[in-house]
Amino acid sequence: MKTKIITMLCFIFICVANLNAQQGYADKINQFNAKRQKEGLWVEDAKYFTYYTNFRNGKSNGVFYSINKSNNSLSQFGELTNGEYSGTFYMFSDYGQVEYICKNFAPNKDSISLSTIIPDTKCYCINYYPNGSIESEGTLLFSDSPVVDSFEYGEWKYYNEDGTLKETKVFK
Repeated sequence: MKTKIITMLCFIFICVANLNAQQGYADKINQFNAKRQKEGLWVEDAKYFTYYTNFRNGKSNGVFYSINKSNNSLSQFGELTNGEYSGTFYMFSDYGQVEYICKNFAPNKDSISLSTIIPDTKCYCINYYPNGSIESEGTLLFSDSPVVDSFEYGEWKYYNEDGTLKETKVFK
């Protein structure tokens, strides 16, 4: 139920954002300030996704979301502060279901290293089954994105689709 509500709220937000862009705001997208830094809403087209990011003084700030070009579905939705993940970040499947949520973003001050890699950020991540039950949860370490090149760290709990605890693992 929560998944459907979150997906619906995100869909409404995107519809409102798109309506504003169609009402004379298209000429205010992808602008630079006097210092030649990105400013305001930026829409960037990549191979598989279109990214919508707000910038202030050249750093991404505020709402961020991406749309999957293959089916025009919401792929990611969250908040960025001074170019860093903040708040709660939602990642969706091609069918609009929440696949995972990442929150409690913080610098990796513990100098936790994984072989030759020292991730600079950590967050708490909850992965979901398609039925909405929690699949796993624990701390992720990453440098660029919790979606790409992330590593499980510390205690992780894994659940069956009915919500019962399957196992607990500790990653170091």
